[in-house]
Amino acid sequence: MSFAPPARASEQTSLTVMVVEDNSTDRLFVSEILRSRGYRVVPCGSAEEALDAFEAERPDIVLLDLMLPGMGGTEMCRRLKSDPAGRDAFVIVVTGSTERAVFEEVLEAGADDFIRKPLDAAAFLVRLTIAERRIRSEMELQRAESELAARTRELETLFRNVQDVFFSVDLSNDRLIQISPAAESLFGVPMEELTGAPQLWRKFLAPVLEAVGPADNTDPDERTLVEHTFTRPSGNERWVRTSIHTEHDGVTGVRRVDGLTVDVTRELQSNQQLSERNSELAALYRLAELTLSVQGLEEGYARILELVSELTGFSVVAVEHVDTERDRLVVTASRGIPTSDSEALSIPSHQTLSGVAVKTGEAVLESDPENRREHAHPVLKSLGLSCYAAFPLFAAGRVFGTLMLGDQRPHNLDTGFRRLGSGLAATVATYVEQLEAQEAVRRSEQRHRTLAEQLQQANQELEAFAYSVSHDLRAPLRTMQGFSHALVQNFGSELPAEAQDYLRRIIASGQQSERLISDLLAYSRVSFERLKLEPIQLQAVVDAAREQVAAHLEESSAELTIETPLLAVLGNHTILVQVLANLISNAVKFVAEGTVPAVRIRAENAGARIRLWVEDNGIGIPENQTERIFGVFERLVGEEARPGTGIGLAIVRRGMQRIEGDCGVVRRPEGGSGFWIEAPAAKERSWRPRRRGRSL
Repeated sequence: MSFAPPARASEQTSLTVMVVEDNSTDRLFVSEILRSRGYRVVPCGSAEEALDAFEAERPDIVLLDLMLPGMGGTEMCRRLKSDPAGRDAFVIVVTGSTERAVFEEVLEAGADDFIRKPLDAAAFLVRLTIAERRIRSEMELQRAESELAARTRELETLFRNVQDVFFSVDLSNDRLIQISPAAESLFGVPMEELTGAPQLWRKFLAPVLEAVGPADNTDPDERTLVEHTFTRPSGNERWVRTSIHTEHDGVTGVRRVDGLTVDVTRELQSNQQLSERNSELAALYRLAELTLSVQGLEEGYARILELVSELTGFSVVAVEHVDTERDRLVVTASRGIPTSDSEALSIPSHQTLSGVAVKTGEAVLESDPENRREHAHPVLKSLGLSCYAAFPLFAAGRVFGTLMLGDQRPHNLDTGFRRLGSGLAATVATYVEQLEAQEAVRRSEQRHRTLAEQLQQANQELEAFAYSVSHDLRAPLRTMQGFSHALVQNFGSELPAEAQDYLRRIIASGQQSERLISDLLAYSRVSFERLKLEPIQLQAVVDAAREQVAAHLEESSAELTIETPLLAVLGNHTILVQVLANLISNAVKFVAEGTVPAVRIRAENAGARIRLWVEDNGIGIPENQTERIFGVFERLVGEEARPGTGIGLAIVRRGMQRIEGDCGVVRRPEGGSGFWIEAPAAKERSWRPRRRGRSL
């Protein structure tokens, strides 16, 4: 027995064949042929075994021998086809009988085909091919039906749940073909009423049907958009947008309109609100732009009120300020209100609706102010206003006034107007606060300029006074000292010892007074004369100061040590020399009895600043007096007998302040004091003397 070459496995792998044959040789032979063609084979030796295995294997084809021991093939076929699980299996009966009655009985039992023994190769292949095609065809049909059912369910679900309304209308017969359930929610009418009453659905769809052109002009590819309104039974108006498509059947003559209706009420409301908001923002921008271009209160108020009147359409506009002491609202600036040149209009808070806005901090909108008891002031009454609005003006969280609007014509005082007015009020409040602050700054600057001029004049007078005092005081002091010296020199031997002591005291007091006058003049010059700051080499300052106090150094046999380099600072040569001379002089002066003064001068580099130290071996500074000694006329307790005026260290501090420096003192552990002065470091490129310095 020969067979055609096996089919491609990819075409057969999905099919399973159950071979029911009691002859093991035939069963094996047929099974191998089927496997070679790519089938999955389930061999069974009896009908009972096959029925037990069928539920688990679920074969697509059953090759059933008719003559089986026990249960025969006909009975098995009948049982198999009566079971829902086996109803779809393709049963091919194999029999050696040629009797017609046998075939009829097998087919009646449910067999789908039969083949005679011994198996003919060609016939067997034909039967397998027929069976496979039928099975695959049924599988495709079942899959298609399943997909169709799933898509149908999806469309039905979509049709039921979609928020937009689908509808179809037969124009030829004036009949509503279908409409989606969403119509009940959109139109506000139960579906049974909408579909059962022709006049009802026509009421909602009339604008759409009117947009359909004549039958001759129907374009199968054309879609039309229609926007229209309708009113629900509840009285609520809705805006909808409908896309329609018209078809004309040339055979039946039926014209059909399919449409999709979308509720666009919220969209249109949002667009309208957006347009209104854009207009409000444009108005606020114009007002903000205006506030940047005006100067001064009067011009600012006038232009602001003009623009607010233009933007709102109100003929009466005013900015009112709260007078808390008198519980009144003062009209600072107005448009459309009669004003007096003598004084601003002042209205008691209880006689104006603006008082309510101030008290509550909320806008007051009144379309009939004449009937409000708060609208009682004669000036407001005389305006004959039909609408009134007051928006509070805030600054630092409190109400300081209102933006008042009024008009003889009625206005729509809706939410949009409230929002616009509040925005205008916020901008006006900010600008009014800014204008008033600028005005206050201008007044303050004027006062400061006046005070500066007065101070400069006082300084000039003080300098003149100091010069005059020094000149006028020094002259009699020098005369007194001169005559005292003459008495001592010419008549000293003739005078008693007590008189000579008196003369020495007169001379010492005159010298002390002259030193005091010199120190006061030095302090005055340090405080008031104009200075130039420029790079200064500290070595030159030290040399000049040492020369200035050379007499004191020589008289006291002081040891002066200078550690180099001393670096350079930004300062004033004259001031630094005077400051350093005072420090060296004090270091020499304030030492214990019998001690040789030892003074060391050194510099420290602190980056941006230079600190110059003057260290001594003197009596030291008590801890509680390190800050006090830099005051004017301050001296150490118990050191009044030592020479000095109490101004030297005050000159040091004042001089360092004038050159943007600092000074201080520390107690040295080994005894004595370490006085320091500090000034900004001079850059290397700036060490050369400049033509001009910074003046103070």
